[in-house]
Amino acid sequence: MMNLKKYVVINLSIAIIIGFCAALIGFNNFTLKIHNFYSFQLDRYVKNYTIWAEWPVIILGILLMIRFNWRKGLWFSLFFGIEALIVQFIKFQLNLPRPIEKFGTSIRQIDGEVLKHFQAFPSGHTSAAFFATGMILLSLPKHKFYNLTLFISIFTAFLIGYSRIYLGQHSIEDTIAGCIIANIFFYLAGITYPIIEQKFNFKNPI
Repeated sequence: MMNLKKYVVINLSIAIIIGFCAALIGFNNFTLKIHNFYSFQLDRYVKNYTIWAEWPVIILGILLMIRFNWRKGLWFSLFFGIEALIVQFIKFQLNLPRPIEKFGTSIRQIDGEVLKHFQAFPSGHTSAAFFATGMILLSLPKHKFYNLTLFISIFTAFLIGYSRIYLGQHSIEDTIAGCIIANIFFYLAGITYPIIEQKFNFKNPI
């Protein structure tokens, strides 16, 4: 089983480093550099890849964890739902502009990609990717390729954040915030479950 704390610490450390680099360069400049470093072949791949964080990874994460331990799966799913609602609440309350509003013609229009204009912060796709990826990792049994699996999983989650910037849907600060919020709630789910487990005297704890 994955070390939950290790997953969260690595994610937050990388997010902080990226945020620090973005602050040095300028958040807007950082966003535009990612968005405008493109190829038409990459357009097609990224446009399809970002769909992973809409429903596939969410459904997979929830189903795998419930199958592994249904009580723990339901507990993490509850926190996942709360986290998603809070992300949406922040989006609607702040209603911050997306790149097309901030940068205008500097944002490319990728075929088939409908650009949204507001409710940018934080990135819902990014937050969903990190929380659901963590659930998938928690569902996997121990194996000798643990570190490789952890690296690949974290990389794929950060790629979702990259895809949102590449497609012109979010700025770097939106994706960093999505990552941080998801990891905070994921960690909270992890540290509170043992309390619930003990309180209700669940059998066969993980």
